[in-house]
Amino acid sequence: MERPILAGVDGSEEALKAADWAAVEAERRGRRLILLTALAAPGPDTAFAWSEGQIREEARHILDEAEKRATEAAPGLRVGRLSVVGAAAALLNHAEDASMAVVGLRGRGGFPGLKIGSIAYRVAAHASVPVTVVGPEPLPEDRTGIVVGEDGRDPSRGALAEACETAALTGEPVLAVRAWERPLPPAGISPMPYDTGVLREIEQDALERAVAPWRTEFPGVELTAEVVEGRPVPALVEAAQRARLIVVAARGRRGVPLLALGSTAHGLLHRAECPVTVVHGR
Repeated sequence: MERPILAGVDGSEEALKAADWAAVEAERRGRRLILLTALAAPGPDTAFAWSEGQIREEARHILDEAEKRATEAAPGLRVGRLSVVGAAAALLNHAEDASMAVVGLRGRGGFPGLKIGSIAYRVAAHASVPVTVVGPEPLPEDRTGIVVGEDGRDPSRGALAEACETAALTGEPVLAVRAWERPLPPAGISPMPYDTGVLREIEQDALERAVAPWRTEFPGVELTAEVVEGRPVPALVEAAQRARLIVVAARGRRGVPLLALGSTAHGLLHRAECPVTVVHGR
């Protein structure tokens, strides 16, 4: 059964831009697009302001606008619509039947001082499928290619798989990036001299071994491997200056077990110019 791309919309301009991106991506991948908006259930805080009929009318208006934008971005695209109760929970539930969920970085209920909204964070942190978070700024049309983070741990294999599967459908190149840092001595001990050239070769060899199975599985994908000295987030942001998408595991080498979204994924959602796809274990 075909698994569509699911885009959450709430009437905000950022959500509409995310739906635009989802429409183009669905067209690239030959998939159907499902637009989902969440109805606020009538309760003590809304009963006097909104009737159930008014809430449903608002949902219809939101979906009408999102569908109009989506079909303008990708004429001929097959588009479905859903209006449900709840926000993040509704997206998470319906995402289980999708190939990807797409959300805007912030919705209309976000706090001005926060770069990433609570809905985007919750969906990216807990969805069972890849989640692409789309920022408000449009990218130049000439940006192409996919950058994927690889750190030698199992979760990054899922990110590599997602990047290569996407590239096989879209015909784009993939750049796998591994960031490495010089070992730090324990507190109170003077740092030892390191041959950075040797360290770089060790990391490059490890990265080449990590990408080798994906080169075999996707022979038509141009897959390049690059190691960068430094922290993962700045390294990936720099590598993706000309790319249209970053793919990263939800948690990686530095992931804290109790956190569903690791520091690298979280940092990229705050700093990346292009959309970021967050992948949980596959």
